[in-house]
Amino acid sequence: MNVSIERYDNVLVAGVSGRIDPKSAGSLQTTITDELRNGDQAVILDFEQLAYIGNVGVRALRITARILRDRGVSLAVCAPQGVVAAVFSGSGVDRLISVYPTQGAALEVLSG
Repeated sequence: MNVSIERYDNVLVAGVSGRIDPKSAGSLQTTITDELRNGDQAVILDFEQLAYIGNVGVRALRITARILRDRGVSLAVCAPQGVVAAVFSGSGVDRLISVYPTQGAALEVLSG
């Protein structure tokens, strides 16, 4: 798994590529929480290049969402493709974390 970080005003955007599996799930959570700054209102995980997410990855996202919510920060996912989109809808995580079709759509809602 690779994570690239960008900032748009008060929104942290993490582009995630590769696989979120048992070896990398904790790393994603740590990367996101370590990158937060005072004043951040939202985190967007851009999954356009993510090829796989397993149950451990979904669990890590649920934990990350809870941590961010406790800090007053919104979490959203954008552009999940194929298997990743199916896992999101099948696991119900899309009811806990907002999912947007593109990064632009997520930024439009969360940066306002």
